[in-house]
Amino acid sequence: MFIEENKQLAAFTTFGLPSIARYYFEARSCEDLREALLFAKRRKIDAFLLGGGSNVVLAPSLNCLVVRVMLGGIEVTDNIVKVKAGENWHSVVLATLGQGLFGLENLSLIPGSVGAAPIQNIGAYGVEIESVISAVTVLDRQTLDFLSLDVSECKFGYRTSIFKEDSKDKYVVTDVSLKLSEQFTPRLDYPELQSELETESVLTAKVVSDAVIRIRKRKLPDPEQIGNVGSFFKNPIVTLSEFEVIKLNEPTVTGLHMPGNLIKLSAARLIDHAGLKGKRVGGAKVSEQHALVLTNHAHANYSDVEGLVGLIVAAVKSRFGVSLETEPVFYT
Repeated sequence: MFIEENKQLAAFTTFGLPSIARYYFEARSCEDLREALLFAKRRKIDAFLLGGGSNVVLAPSLNCLVVRVMLGGIEVTDNIVKVKAGENWHSVVLATLGQGLFGLENLSLIPGSVGAAPIQNIGAYGVEIESVISAVTVLDRQTLDFLSLDVSECKFGYRTSIFKEDSKDKYVVTDVSLKLSEQFTPRLDYPELQSELETESVLTAKVVSDAVIRIRKRKLPDPEQIGNVGSFFKNPIVTLSEFEVIKLNEPTVTGLHMPGNLIKLSAARLIDHAGLKGKRVGGAKVSEQHALVLTNHAHANYSDVEGLVGLIVAAVKSRFGVSLETEPVFYT
């Protein structure tokens, strides 16, 4: 094993905050992962798994082993696509579309690696990854055995899963198996996507994917141009009665009706209505392009981000009575 010490991590995350790991290792195989976990056990330190770095906020100093998961490979058997955790998510979306396999088109251009997708239960424009997952292969951190979990065992929820809740830090995702379709069935639940496709005479999966890419590029700042982790807050879900109270005080607030008399609110609109677009704490800033995105505007550090998050959460709670939850993982 080639273990590096005092490794700078900013280049491996899309936020680009300064952070140094005590130990750092790049795992390119499942055996590498086993060796890395054994290394951490012997030294009685934590092992933090880093994928594409698009959904993490890292503290300035990490007294642990950071394992960058770089497992690669894609296997296609009929309509089942088994993908290694280190593959780039968007590249997989494009690859499956190119092979005439459909179901991922609404999830185009989501940053990060495949291994992070089931952990977060990534979703966009009416589709969540749980709808196409057939199984997730994991490495048990304690036993170092490999297990295959089906969809029900993953306990998927809105931007969450067993990997973030009941079994947090128990498993390492190594493979994700996707059950796709050879028949394209468009999912056009979101008005924004419908509007983008109005002028299209022929609707194909590629056309939908291209539309999603255009919307995301138009709405969200490019992490290669300015550091960010995409959507920073989950869209809050409230009861119908709670929504009616919010509407009495803030008539401009809108929501998306969900099963069970629940309403999904737009976190971006709440932040915008609270007058926080462009707000800065140190080098961290609420994007003026999209209020749901926090950017590394000017050499931001972890404390700047913490301060800005606290300010946003308090302001939205004070004005709307709604508690915002963060999407990215904060690791200290």
